[in-house]
Parts: sequence; C-alpha cells; structure tokens
Amino acid sequence: MEERWRILAALTFARAAMGFQFQSVAAVSPFFAADLGLDKAQLGWLIGLYLLPGIAIALPGGLLGARFGDKRLTLTALCLMAAGGLWLAFAQTFIEANAARLASGAGAVVLNVLLTKMIADWFAGRERILAMSMLINAWPIGIGIALLVTGPLAELANWHWAMALTAVFAAAGFLAVWTTYRPPVAAAPPVMTGIGLAILTRGEWRLLAVASLPWLLYNAAYQILISFLPSFFLESGLSVARSGALTALNTVLFIVSVQAGGVILKRSKHPDLLCHLTIVGWCTTLLLLSGGTMPVLWIVLGGLLGGFPASAFVTLPSEFLRPESRGVGMGVFYTIYYLGCALLPGAAGILYDLSGSARPTLWFAIAISFVCVPMLMLFRHEIHRTNR
Repeated sequence: MEERWRILAALTFARAAMGFQFQSVAAVSPFFAADLGLDKAQLGWLIGLYLLPGIAIALPGGLLGARFGDKRLTLTALCLMAAGGLWLAFAQTFIEANAARLASGAGAVVLNVLLTKMIADWFAGRERILAMSMLINAWPIGIGIALLVTGPLAELANWHWAMALTAVFAAAGFLAVWTTYRPPVAAAPPVMTGIGLAILTRGEWRLLAVASLPWLLYNAAYQILISFLPSFFLESGLSVARSGALTALNTVLFIVSVQAGGVILKRSKHPDLLCHLTIVGWCTTLLLLSGGTMPVLWIVLGGLLGGFPASAFVTLPSEFLRPESRGVGMGVFYTIYYLGCALLPGAAGILYDLSGSARPTLWFAIAISFVCVPMLMLFRHEIHRTNR
C-alpha cells in the first residue's frame, strides 16, 4: 500500500474516534443521566458541549498547527480527547462532566481542523476528493460504532466502562497517527514565530469567505434534517419506532452517498455540475417528503443524493490555499463552519416553536441547502477572477 493511503487510514481512524466519543453520551444516556441525576436539558447540553468549543478554538488550532507542526498538535488533540474521556468515566457530578466533555471537545475541534489540512497536504486533484470523502465518512461510522457498542457495554457493566472506551479509542488513534504520519516533502515546515492571520493574502480571505458557505449551509441543512425528521414523522402519524428507523435509514444512505460521491467526482469531467444536480435533487426529495406522502421513497432517494457533494464542498479551500497558509486558512474555514452550524439549527428550532410544526424546519433546510448551488457558482467566478 502506498504511504499516503496508509496515512489516510490512520487519520480516518482518528476521526472515527471523534464520532465515537461524540455519540457516547447519547448512547448511554439512560444510565448516565440516572446516575448523575441529570434532567433532559442538562443531558442535551452535555451532548452539544462537545462541538461548542469549535467557535473559539478552530482558528487557534489552525494557527498553532502552523507554528508547532500538524503532527505534534494532532497528537496533543488526541491526548486531550483521551484525557477527557477518562475524566468523564470517573465523573461524579454535572460540573465534572462538563469539564471533561469540554476538554475532549476542544481536542476534537483541533483534530477536525488539522485532519482536513493534512489530507489536503498529501492528496492533490481529483484524488483529494476521494480521500476527503473517506475522511468525512469516519465521523458517522464512529457514531454508528458507538451506538452498537457503548449501550450494550453500559448494560452489561456500567456507563463508566463505556466512557473509558472512548479514551481507549482516542489513545488508539494517537498510536495510529504517531506511528504512521509524517508531513509530505512539499508541505510547509512549522514556523516558530510570526505565524498569524496576516499570512493569508487578500485574495485568500475573499475566497475563504465564499468557499466556507457551501460547507456551512450543507452541514447545517443536514443537522436540521436529522434533528427534526423524527418529530415530522410523528406529526404525520408514524410510530416512534418507525420514525427513528426512517431517520436511521437516511443516515446510513448518506454514508454510502458520501463515499460514492467521492469515487464518482474523482472520475468526473464536470464535478460542479454533478454537485448542482444532486443538491437540487436532494432539495426536491425533501420538498416531496414534506408533503407527507411516500416517506420511504423520498428518504431513500434523498439519502442517496444528499451525501454526494460533501467531499467536493470540504475540499474547496485546498484549491487556493498555499501550503504555508493552509493551516491558518482551514482554521478560518472551520470557525465560520462551527459558527453557522451553531446558529442555523437554532433558527430552525425557533421556526418550530413559532409554527408548532416540524414542517417549516424542513422547508428551512431545503432553502439553505439550495443556496449551496449559487454559492458554488460564485466560488468558481471568484477563482476565475483571481487566476486571471
């Protein structure tokens, strides 16, 4: 196996540890909440706390990676995840659980920024899209493993062992990256002084502002979808079990679609056109789904179409960022991403409260996902103008 594919496997494994750790609290929530005496609001807060540090830490993570080296900071991030997971395993109070979750979440945010940058360093052209699709899929795969493993483990032993297992997974990711990864020859070396936002040129700032939007809007739309689909199905008269099964089916098909998109876009002569068509197709299936008829058909088609453009959207910054500005640029990219993904699902929740129905949240998801089409067009226009 060529070295870059071994490196991709190690980095993908590390990202799967993120998904595993993120989902672990929700997967063992009946045992966890009962033992610590948590209500639903406190439990929901702990679940979301894992991603909250992204607003403040994504940019410093990119800056520190450029200064001290990607591998060193990635290993530090995995250590934070392992320490946070172990701390949570021994937590006795809600305050302790918050501190532990915040520590592991901070490590996960830094890891997320750097893994994307490291893949961009090792892969170029259409091959980069395929590699990114594999990296993206590691998150939901890690979530799926957590759903399969941590709940039964908590039932057989207790939730403390399930939380400790998240630390073991992160530690295994540490070993995989430590023994496998090295920066490519063409990568910019760490610079111990003078690294900051000034390294980004005016053109890179302009392109980052545009390139961040498709990835932000696309992810926010998907988060809104999986958050409110079960409520929509319940309103439509489906049972709790069937509502959950249809939402899970959509998630599984998204994983397939993301990977298929990476393979097909790598070979396509017109990747942007395929992204436009699949986004429009996804929006159409959601619109038909909101009509309340044939939910299984639209869930299947939507899942198969929706994940397709993911790898293309996340690779946009690597098309224009220089090796020496890539770490800082990805920090900016993910700061915008985390900010948008914090605000837009909240706006969908307000729509739900005002209307008393989940249907407007689906319409909102359709609207913001459709905006990805003109945003991708605008990005191509700006790239063309910059390269002229």
